[in-house]
Amino acid sequence: MCLQHAPDQAQFFQWLLDIGHGHTVDDAGNTEIPENMITYSEDELINRIYKDICRSEGPPPPEYFLHHAILMPWNINVQQMNQKILDRLPGEELVYHSADSVETEGCPVPSHDNTPQDFLCALEPSSLPLSELKMKIGCLLMLLCNLDPSKDLCNGTRMILLNTYRCILEVLIIGGDHHGEKAFILRITLKPSSRQYAFTLKCHQFPVRLSFVMTINKAQGQFLKYVGLHLLSSVFCHGQLYVTLSRATSSCNVHVLLPENLTGLQ
Repeated sequence: MCLQHAPDQAQFFQWLLDIGHGHTVDDAGNTEIPENMITYSEDELINRIYKDICRSEGPPPPEYFLHHAILMPWNINVQQMNQKILDRLPGEELVYHSADSVETEGCPVPSHDNTPQDFLCALEPSSLPLSELKMKIGCLLMLLCNLDPSKDLCNGTRMILLNTYRCILEVLIIGGDHHGEKAFILRITLKPSSRQYAFTLKCHQFPVRLSFVMTINKAQGQFLKYVGLHLLSSVFCHGQLYVTLSRATSSCNVHVLLPENLTGLQ
């Protein structure tokens, strides 16, 4: 339904359906990717999806980021890739540090607790913002919690950073019913959505992360004109590959990063 209607899209449409039904998986568990979609360079993948991000006159307009994204199956390398793209965006880099603490059994640990702050800052639960949050005016962010769902300020909302203050971010919502509306994001205290440690980590930070690159799960429900797939690590299954590829509106704008000398996914 989201594909552009053109004669050359019929083959791509059928290929998507075959992936969704698992018909493209061979006996070795591989799915072949068309040669015109493949790249073997991370830098080339960034160039194909975010080729206009280095404009000397400033960041691209918000609509640009609404239609561009790089997707990855695993969360582990998303931040490194986001930082790499942020470095290409013109403007001064802004850094905000969190105030982290711990609590046990629902009771706050006394302020004189000996838990090293460096140790707390090194923890990176996927549901929490980074302890060292780096941004630039005009960069793409994703909200990590539900602040006000009635205004589309919920987990997964994508936003453009317009301005920063000591305790407030001024952002522009992109996508959804409130596309183009401004909002203000405060520093708040967050806890991980799941218990990962022997203690509960409390992170006082802006509840956002960079979103040039995001996981495949975060991209569900979105339609993109330019889709990059960072698949140096394999997808979980053909169903996840189908979800990823079906975010695109045209086969011409799908670019897949594979390990060198491979033409398919395992």
